[in-house]
Amino acid sequence: MKNIALVLALILFSSVAIGQKVNYSGEWKLNESKSELGYDFSMAPTSVSVKHTKKTLDLKSVNVWDGQEIVSESHLTLNGKETENMGFGESVTKSTAVVDKGTKTITIVTDGSSEGVGDWTSTQVMSMKDGNLVIEFEAASDMGEMAETYVFDKQ
Repeated sequence: MKNIALVLALILFSSVAIGQKVNYSGEWKLNESKSELGYDFSMAPTSVSVKHTKKTLDLKSVNVWDGQEIVSESHLTLNGKETENMGFGESVTKSTAVVDKGTKTITIVTDGSSEGVGDWTSTQVMSMKDGNLVIEFEAASDMGEMAETYVFDKQ
């Protein structure tokens, strides 16, 4: 009888663990030592604020360029439909965000245009690993391609 109770308890625990959903909400600070940043140039934000609901994702990123903080904010739907947000200067970006329930990741693809860079596309794959927010970032433009992995600690 003890064996049956133990097996049932393990099955119940496993189904609870599998059914858990990831929530990326929180205030996150870049951990440079855990991240894989570009050698000469990095697009890594110093911090990210995330508000994650079942249907939306609100991101606020803080980057530092030439000693100045630049804050960018995006509101995304998680249904794969395109959303528009303000980019650098007066530019507008177009993004789609999709949740992969199997891998518990969110993939965000953004297209934009910037003075001096031209048209560009970026892909961010968000995941949680060991309590850290991880963003695998790739970008491509006429100026070239780059790939970085950002690891954030919860503040």
